[in-house]
Amino acid sequence: MEQQRTILIEALDPNSELLRVTLNRPARRNAFDRLMVDELHRAFVEIGRTRSVRGVILTGAGSVFCAGADLHWMGSETVTMVEARKDAESLLELLRAIDACPCPVIGRIQGSAFGGGIGLIAACDIVVARADAMLAFGEVRVGLVPAVIAPFVLRKTGSSFLRRYGLTGEPFSASIAKEVGLVHEVVEPSALDGRVDRVAELVNWSAPGAVRETKALLRTLGTLSENEQWKLAVETNVQARLSPEAREGMRAFCEKRKPVWPSTAVV
Repeated sequence: MEQQRTILIEALDPNSELLRVTLNRPARRNAFDRLMVDELHRAFVEIGRTRSVRGVILTGAGSVFCAGADLHWMGSETVTMVEARKDAESLLELLRAIDACPCPVIGRIQGSAFGGGIGLIAACDIVVARADAMLAFGEVRVGLVPAVIAPFVLRKTGSSFLRRYGLTGEPFSASIAKEVGLVHEVVEPSALDGRVDRVAELVNWSAPGAVRETKALLRTLGTLSENEQWKLAVETNVQARLSPEAREGMRAFCEKRKPVWPSTAVV
């Protein structure tokens, strides 16, 4: 995959099927503008179409993970209603693309995150953050509303947390973010890369099809009635049990060897 102007995309290792996507506007604290939103969206759409990709690490260049929307862009007095709506819809589609990415997205939060940057975190499947990272919904302090990111944050944290910090804009620590499920692990700065690499290894060692099916199942269950959930659970179990991956995985377990997963094709 080619490198974009506002983001960097690279394979972690020649023998790995993991990608690292880096927000690459460090001079602007990785705040996103229209170009970054579009390029990041296109990247995740392409990744989602590539079955050979087993997982993605999302991180930022420099000392800040993402400062949210670039206020020099958002604050333009010449923006029209049509442009503002298009920008909001584009951000929503970006977050949905990350959330719906078929393979796991691991957030490597190497620095603080504000506003829309928290939306990126909320869209990730697994999040590891530095202990000294601070987060804040700063929108209300500049007359904005954390509207587009709210559905993703609410799903992970619940409304009580978002009311507490979304209504004040007060910064909160990575530890508080962990308490409410926005962040899964908080580590010392020196341990960040090692822990993220370990999580990525676990993803890479697992059966790729099973990982994708698990993510799809978990995303779908919450949209179904109870009876529909039971039906989908049984059908997914049956299909997985009869799959070539399951046959190889259980055979390898019995033979006390590492499984050789069936190859995945690029589609």
